[in-house]
Amino acid sequence: MSELSPKNNKQFMILSAIAIFFVVDAHALSPFYIMANIMPYNSFFMPLFAFISGYFFKPQKLDKLSHYLLTKIKTLYLPFFLWNLTYGVLVNILRSFDLIQYGEPITFHTLFVEPFLGCFMFQINSPSWYIPAIFTVIVIYAICRKLLGPLWNDWVLTPVTSLFGIACVYYSRQGYNSAPLYLVILKMGFLLAFYQFGYFYKEHLEKSFKKIPKILLLFLPVAINSVLLYITHDLNFIDLVNMSGFLNDYYFIPFLTSLSGICFWLTVSDMLVPIWSDNKLVNYISNHTFTIMMHHILFFNLYNLLLAVLTKMSVIHIPFDFEAFRSTAWYRYEPLWQCNVWYVFFGLAGPLLLRYLYDSIKKHLITCIRK
Repeated sequence: MSELSPKNNKQFMILSAIAIFFVVDAHALSPFYIMANIMPYNSFFMPLFAFISGYFFKPQKLDKLSHYLLTKIKTLYLPFFLWNLTYGVLVNILRSFDLIQYGEPITFHTLFVEPFLGCFMFQINSPSWYIPAIFTVIVIYAICRKLLGPLWNDWVLTPVTSLFGIACVYYSRQGYNSAPLYLVILKMGFLLAFYQFGYFYKEHLEKSFKKIPKILLLFLPVAINSVLLYITHDLNFIDLVNMSGFLNDYYFIPFLTSLSGICFWLTVSDMLVPIWSDNKLVNYISNHTFTIMMHHILFFNLYNLLLAVLTKMSVIHIPFDFEAFRSTAWYRYEPLWQCNVWYVFFGLAGPLLLRYLYDSIKKHLITCIRK
């Protein structure tokens, strides 16, 4: 979901894989919970994706703005739309047989409007809300840079976009996020700050950043978050899709915790380069974050279906909640917390297997056509 595949940048390849792992782990009720006591996933990981995307932005692409925007529609929004439509059809078929009780009918609103708001219309692909959100950021950012042309100054506009992002938290706390148009603007403005910061980091900070001792780059984010936790007791903003879940009146804290989380895991990914730079699995995960983001809840539910079938057949004896399974795509079997690891496994392996099969079939068809 970045401007450029991270496989050519080993550090960001690893960072992308770490970020999408955190998404799946968070949605699987966090069985791994890596460093999350001090750096909660929901205090930084969606801004981290925006940071990664901004890092790979190239201003020269704006020389042909219309071509650039069409490319983004083709590579980002169109795949999202097609999968959203597919999930809409699937959910409505299952509803028609009374196999599930969630999901909305396929309408203009559920296909073209709701994805930019909450993306809850079909539930099973709701984590993909980030895709239309970052698409909006990319479009607005490109248009603004094009309009400003030579007047664009990173040293001025990075603080400006940062303040705008903080202001978006403030206005969300005032209730403006309840209006659909404002919600789109507030969400875009918050993520835009990190998109610009990603580009600013690459152009102006990266060389100096890499010269700072790693121990300091790890210690400072931990120290900052420790102080903030002492002050606020909770750093999560748990519902970024609706620009809600900002739990205190320190409007700058979500921006600060996002930067501390980015700094920490950016440093960790740099330290892992000698170990993981040629790891095919890490590379494959990082190249298919879109696929994992879009499909991991589907495979959570396939795991639930497996549990349901085994329970019905009396192969296993667990208090599986069949009604909860039918009523929401977000049901997790929780009584045995350690089993949530299997949600992570299905949420990662399933989408990657789906992608592998798609690429294999596509390659086979192309070979047959050429013959």
